[in-house]
Amino acid sequence: MTFEDIKVKYSNREAAFPEHLPKPNEIDLNNLVKEYNCKFPKSFIDFQLRYCNEVPIGDFSFEGFGWANENLEPYLNLEEILKDYSNLRFPEYLTPFRYNNGDFWCFDNRSSELECPVVIFDHNLNDIESNPKYKWMNFIDWIDKTMENEY
Repeated sequence: MTFEDIKVKYSNREAAFPEHLPKPNEIDLNNLVKEYNCKFPKSFIDFQLRYCNEVPIGDFSFEGFGWANENLEPYLNLEEILKDYSNLRFPEYLTPFRYNNGDFWCFDNRSSELECPVVIFDHNLNDIESNPKYKWMNFIDWIDKTMENEY
């Protein structure tokens, strides 16, 4: 599946990023990667920099989702998620992009592939959620499954 497929499949849904806000940008994203020594898959980078105004994500997923623009409010800012995660000293092989209710949605970077699985780091378990329904093949799969679950 591609972002174009998501756009077609969910054409009745609004784009993920609100038009009136300052858009995510490459400079801020690169600064975050350097500062927090993290790794984002290509699909996430493309979503932030190219597709955020075209591709929808579910309403639930939007809540706590981090965007790479330092001028956004803390509740929308990817840096706040990365900072909170690093302060908790959770596993370094995970890169969070969404925070909700103490849990972090993360890229599991232990794979050598360009795209990596999305998992939830459960703060109560202090580990990755083991339920298979909370694991996705990659970022695009996460968007698709999240949208499916909202209907």
